[in-house]
Amino acid sequence: SSLEGYCHLALERVEPALLPFCVPAMAEGEPPHKKQAIGNGVIDRKCIYAVIPARSGSKGVKGKNIRDFCGKPLMAWAIENGVKSKYVTRTFVSTDSEEYRQIALKHGAEAPFLRPAEISHDTATDYQLFEHFLRWMRENEPAEKQPALLVQLRPTAPCVTPETVDAAIEKFLKHETEGYDSLRSVTPADHEPFNMYFLDPAGGDNERLLPIIPKTWHNQRPSEEIAEPQSVARQILPKIFWHNAYIDIIRPATILEQGSCMGKRCLSFHMGPEDNADIDTPEQWATAEAKKRQALAAGK
Repeated sequence: SSLEGYCHLALERVEPALLPFCVPAMAEGEPPHKKQAIGNGVIDRKCIYAVIPARSGSKGVKGKNIRDFCGKPLMAWAIENGVKSKYVTRTFVSTDSEEYRQIALKHGAEAPFLRPAEISHDTATDYQLFEHFLRWMRENEPAEKQPALLVQLRPTAPCVTPETVDAAIEKFLKHETEGYDSLRSVTPADHEPFNMYFLDPAGGDNERLLPIIPKTWHNQRPSEEIAEPQSVARQILPKIFWHNAYIDIIRPATILEQGSCMGKRCLSFHMGPEDNADIDTPEQWATAEAKKRQALAAGK
């Protein structure tokens, strides 16, 4: 399409040092097919597995993943979302801690291994987490129990409910024959990304500003290029969404064949700004806990 062509053109014009940081925006998926097709892409409903990453050693909030949050260890809320989901058939916790493993088992998850220390540090990637999980599954489980779909539920999203998890899975399943590699939950960006910049990594004094998004398109006329989006009215710019990392859905082939967690086609699952509740600091923790208590009191 002309839009895809523009995305490639825009990337060609980006500063070479910034190319690894730049990806084309993805739009809301097309309407689902009315009839489920049979063939490549159909997902075995018996093998939809939740994976909860819960390493020890959090620096922002000490012992975050097992700290009490509204009467349960934090990661127990993510485990509950997997266990109560009507689509998830098995819920796993990947942790490097025997203490965490025992807590996971107590709250209904499977935790059949300890994640190696070399992929459990604070800069370890989701790809390493899933590559290890899939390798363990291949080595220890029969072919008929290999995962058909992975649902990543991070402990740091305790205000997410099983109903929201199911809504995300339902959306992916509706699009399962349309070539999507993954799904990510997103909310509207709360700051204008077009007005954000890198400091030039090649600059001696590191004072030169380089726009994160040097070019874009008109939101009503996608074929019309906007050469300097930092200097136009925001009303004509396309919407940008923030990956809140609350629910990620990934086909195993995306990990194993593309070496990626996102793949080439990522489906959006929209959440509202009111759904966000970060817990990276003690202050955010207190705010999120108050929000969760309010939701529990309302029966949510």
